[in-house]
Amino acid sequence: MPSDNNCVCLLDWACHLQQSGSLMELVDETLKSEVNMKEAEIMVKVALLCTNASPTLRPTMSEAVSMLEGRMAVPDTVPVLSYTDDLRFKAMRELRQHEQRHSFSGSQTQRSNTVQMFSSSSKSENASYEIGSEPEL
Repeated sequence: MPSDNNCVCLLDWACHLQQSGSLMELVDETLKSEVNMKEAEIMVKVALLCTNASPTLRPTMSEAVSMLEGRMAVPDTVPVLSYTDDLRFKAMRELRQHEQRHSFSGSQTQRSNTVQMFSSSSKSENASYEIGSEPEL
């Protein structure tokens, strides 16, 4: 994933490339001579269909397999309707922006984000987990 864009994960980057019409940038440059680009395009489009934020827009497993096997046409346009508003990416972008605003150049800072995770109904306590913190020595 190029570091010069605002994509926060591979799926975010794939959605961005799909919207810009350059999906094949996902294929590793060193492998392009060995990859069937048509098959790669089909695979990426099916993957984007299967990871759509809306479950109703995702194909069934049998439809996905049929598309990959060439027995069913893959839609020319993958419905990634407002992927920039997708909550899966929005939270990660906000966390990245927060970290960039609070980072100090030249010094290493310890970042700790506590996420409250509510336990299942069998427990009455909340569990806290540290994310992104340095291990204590």
